[in-house]
Amino acid sequence: MDYTALVQRHAVAIIAIALFVLPSLVALAWARAARCQRVPGAAVAVTAGVLAALGASVFIAIATRIARGTAFASADQLLLDAVRDGTPAPAARWFAGLTHFGDPWYLTLLCVLMSVALLLARRFGLAVYFAAVTSAGGVINQALKAMMRRDRPTGSVVPLPESFAFPSGHTFGSIVCYGMCAYVLLRLAPTRRDPFIVALACFIVLAIGASRIVIGVHFPGDVIGGFASGGAWLAACIGAAELARRRSRALSE
Repeated sequence: MDYTALVQRHAVAIIAIALFVLPSLVALAWARAARCQRVPGAAVAVTAGVLAALGASVFIAIATRIARGTAFASADQLLLDAVRDGTPAPAARWFAGLTHFGDPWYLTLLCVLMSVALLLARRFGLAVYFAAVTSAGGVINQALKAMMRRDRPTGSVVPLPESFAFPSGHTFGSIVCYGMCAYVLLRLAPTRRDPFIVALACFIVLAIGASRIVIGVHFPGDVIGGFASGGAWLAACIGAAELARRRSRALSE
């Protein structure tokens, strides 16, 4: 079966499924977990550890294939071309505008505003932790890029950034930034709309990741690597925060 031809013919459908079905599944999983009011701290730590290990494993698997030679790069380029060629021009323009929600300056501004809001709310510890997690995430992504030194794809419809390609900085930064913002909102103001917050954060992150492929500035492997590495960092940090919070609450009771 020619998978690239299949992707090219159904590029819009595949992207739509990823953008709407996956966030819905995550929101349903969150709603189910939220019904358990007394989840043990050990269970939280194990779940976070499993997710972090899974993300790290996926990242290492892709990085290993990239380092071995050109076969994976060729397949990545073919898949990128199929997605780009199969996306209608109006959808491509929409993604080209949407991708800026993952720009470093925008994510930095969003993180600064969230940190300031936490400080004004007198949540000093959470503000410091939020700033530390998001800032360290940016440093980790740059370190991974410098380690892999993967060139950008060819045939982009927009000017290529000067940085290396793998893992995608927009994807890594988005999953960490929007993921931490969602975590803060869920922690400070739990409501019946929590599943919607989770779904919205997932949708934004997935849409930014898809946009990097559609406009041709990243290989699919770069975006998946960004999801995997950024997701691993996010899971580890949220797991650590939740474990500390639950232990503190248990000691005070």
